[in-house]
Amino acid sequence: MSAKEVTEFQRLEGLRLSNEESNRITRSSIEAALVLLMNDQAFEDITITAIVKRAGVSRTAYYRNYNSKEDILQSTMKEIADKIVAAMNLHHPIRNSYEYWLALFQTLEQHLECLQIILKVNMADTILNDMQAVQLNRSNEETLLTHYAAYFWSGAIYSVAANWIRGGGRQSAAEMATICYRIIEAVNGN
Repeated sequence: MSAKEVTEFQRLEGLRLSNEESNRITRSSIEAALVLLMNDQAFEDITITAIVKRAGVSRTAYYRNYNSKEDILQSTMKEIADKIVAAMNLHHPIRNSYEYWLALFQTLEQHLECLQIILKVNMADTILNDMQAVQLNRSNEETLLTHYAAYFWSGAIYSVAANWIRGGGRQSAAEMATICYRIIEAVNGN
């Protein structure tokens, strides 16, 4: 490759990265706008016009990134679910480490307002499904016991987390980590 071709390649790569960053900012603005609007209005009453106006983007930019309001919410939930899953993957819940619970509740705490809205509109299935997938993927062998244990753990974790979120996250992440740790200790007979 000649020096001229390398320079042109670098220029095009810079434009591609710039476009990716612009799209990321646009998506983030649209997602934030929807969450803010959901604080004041019912989800079904929010219009695309209100979303783009609040986000400060064009309708074209909106439709380049999303097909519907539900798509925005799904994207937001997927992003949060990915962060929750990453936190869950740092530690193993059955070994009942305090660090597992702390990482989980710190991640939830960072997204508390958005999660409250997602729960309010009953669209949190994505998060539960991702939690179930994490638990299913933890097992090296699939037995009936490990299969149902995965659903047991993900359901329990989701229920506790959802209750805490609906309650406004009044207890700190550290307090919740201690509570969950102690529950598992009691179940284990320790």
